[in-house]
Amino acid sequence: MKLGYRFVAYGFILLALFTEQMSRFGPSTAMIGGMVKKNCSDPSDTGKYCWSEKIQALVIGAFFYGYVFQFPIVGIAARFGFTLVVRIFLILSGVIMLTYPLMASVSPYLLIVGQIIRGLGAGVLIAYQFDMVRKWALPSEAKYLISCNGAIQMFGVGSGPFVAGLTASSIGWEYYFYISGIFFLVILTVSLVLVPSSPHRCRFMSEKELRLYAAQKQEEQKYSNKFAGWRDILRRRYLWAFSVAHIGFNFVAYNLYTTFPFYLDQIQNVSITILSWSIMYFGFGMGVSMILLSKIFQFVDTKTSWLKSRITFTMLPFLVHTVMYLIIPSIDHLAVLFAVTLVIVILCGTLYSGSYFTVNYEVDPVNSPKILSVFNSFGQLPGFFGPLVMVFLTYTDPKTPNYDDVLRSRWNRYFYIMASAPMVSFLALIGAYLLKPSEWKLHPTLEKNNVLKNPTADFDSRKDCTELQTNVQTEE
Repeated sequence: MKLGYRFVAYGFILLALFTEQMSRFGPSTAMIGGMVKKNCSDPSDTGKYCWSEKIQALVIGAFFYGYVFQFPIVGIAARFGFTLVVRIFLILSGVIMLTYPLMASVSPYLLIVGQIIRGLGAGVLIAYQFDMVRKWALPSEAKYLISCNGAIQMFGVGSGPFVAGLTASSIGWEYYFYISGIFFLVILTVSLVLVPSSPHRCRFMSEKELRLYAAQKQEEQKYSNKFAGWRDILRRRYLWAFSVAHIGFNFVAYNLYTTFPFYLDQIQNVSITILSWSIMYFGFGMGVSMILLSKIFQFVDTKTSWLKSRITFTMLPFLVHTVMYLIIPSIDHLAVLFAVTLVIVILCGTLYSGSYFTVNYEVDPVNSPKILSVFNSFGQLPGFFGPLVMVFLTYTDPKTPNYDDVLRSRWNRYFYIMASAPMVSFLALIGAYLLKPSEWKLHPTLEKNNVLKNPTADFDSRKDCTELQTNVQTEE
C-alpha cells in the first residue's frame, strides 16, 4: 500500500474523527474532576456547579439525542455533498466547544442544546468516513482504512477523558473544552486548504496515481454500482440486524466511557488520575486491537471464505461480551477488573475491524454511508438511554442504611441487565443471516481487482481524469 496524495487527504478524515471522539467522551470526566459538585451540602466540595445526577446524565446523553437523528441529515449530505456539510459541522463544533464553559455558567440546559447540535453533525462525520473510503481508497486498501477509522476514533475516545482529567487536575477543567474547540477549527482549515470534495482533481496527484483512479473507474463500470433509494435500503434485512447489533455494541462500548467511570469512582474509589489513565487504556487498547486485527483478518481471509470469516467475527464476540459483563460484579481486585475490560475492548475492536462495520462497506460500497446512517442512528440509543438507565438502576440516597452495600448491589444489578444487550445482538445477527443469506455477499468490485493491480496499464491519465471529473460532478 504505497502512500500517495490520497493518504494525505485521507489523513483529514482521521484527524476529524479523532477530535470528534475526543470531544464526545470528555465531559463526564470533566464533571467528576471539578465541573460539578459531588455533594452540594458539603462546603468543602470544590466543584463549581450544583447539578443533580439527572441533569448530569441529560447533559452527557444530549449529544446522542442529536446523534440518533443523523439519518435525515446524512440523506441531505448525500444529496448535496458530504464535504460541505462536514465543514459546517466543524465550524459549529469548534464554536460550541470553545463556549462550553460560558454556556455551563448560564444554564445546563444551554449545554444540552449545544450537545444536540454537535450530535447531529457527528452523525454526518461518521457516515462521511465511508464516503471518503469509497472516493479516495482503492479497493485493496478499503478494509485496512476502515480499521484505521475505528482505531483513530478509539484513540480519540481514550484521549478525551485523559485530557479532561489532566486539565482538571492541573490548569482547570475548562481548558479541555478550549483545546477541543481549537482542534476543530484547525481541522477545518486543513480541509479548506488541502482536501477537495473529490480525489479526481489532477493538480493534486501524480500521473501514476491518476492511472489507479482511472483503472478503478473502469472496474466499477463493469458492475451495477449505483446509488439506491431509501425504499430499497430499508428493505434489506441485514440492515435491521446491524441496527440491533449496533445497539448491543454501543451498550458495551459507551458503557466503558460514560457510565463505567462512575462505577470506578463510586465502587472502586479510584482517583481522578487513575480514572483518566484507565479510560485512555480502554480507548487505546481498542484502537490498537483494531489495527492489529485488521492484519489478522487479511490473513484469515486468505485461509477461509469471506463469508465464514465475517460470520465468525461478527457473532462470537457478542457471546463473550455477555459472559464478561456477568462476571464483573464478582471482581474486587482492580487489576483483574482491568484485565476483563481488556478482553471487552479487544472484542469491540473485532466487531469494528472484521464484523458488521466492514461488512456494510464490503456488501455495498456506494450505499454504505446511507446504510451506516440508519443502523448508526438506532445504535445511538445507548448513548442517551445508558446514563439515564445507570442513574435509575444505581442511584442510592446517601442517607440509606448500609449505603455502601446497597450501592454495590444496585451496580451489580446494572451489569447483569447490561449483559442481555450483546446476547440480543447475537440472536438478531443469526436470525438475519438464516432468513436471507443471499444478502451476505462480497461486492464484485472488491472481489476482482485485476485491473487495479496494474497501475502502469495503458491509460491516458489526462483524458481519464477529465472524464472522471465530469462523472463526479454528475454523481455529487
